[in-house]
This record gives sequence, structure tokens and C-alpha cells, in this order.
Amino acid sequence: MIWTALVRGGTVLSFIAGALQFYDILTREIKPNRVYFSWEAARYLGIERHEVIGLIKRGALRAKMVEGNYRILGKNILEYLNR
Repeated sequence: MIWTALVRGGTVLSFIAGALQFYDILTREIKPNRVYFSWEAARYLGIERHEVIGLIKRGALRAKMVEGNYRILGKNILEYLNR
């Protein structure tokens, strides 16, 4: 009986997490003057972080290396999306 309650509780939590993620996707806005980390850009672009780094290395997405990590201007993300 307790295991059933735990499984149902886990299902409810998974549903809530999915709903919050969906809401986050719908309300996202890229601010042109904000600086984003590569993982944030990946989230906005709907790809993995290593793919963002690949885009940067190929020159498809402009970014700067700061202390060993890429920083990407919001306007560069918007330019990439509008291509």
C-alpha cells in the first residue's frame, strides 16, 4: 500500500515537473543585451551544450571565451535563430 502511494506521488511530481518545463518553454524570451552561458543558449535553442560549442567552433554562433567558458550575447542567439 505504501509503495502504491509512493509511485502515484512520483507520477504526480513528474507531471508537475513536465508542466513547469512546458510553461518555461512558452514564456522564454531572449534578451538581446544579456550575456548567456553555453548551457543557457543550448536550452533556448533546444539542443545539447556540446552542440552549441560545435556551432561556436564552426563560426555559426558568435561567442567569446571568458575564463575557459563561452559567453554568448543574446543578440547573437537571436541572429542564429533568424538565419
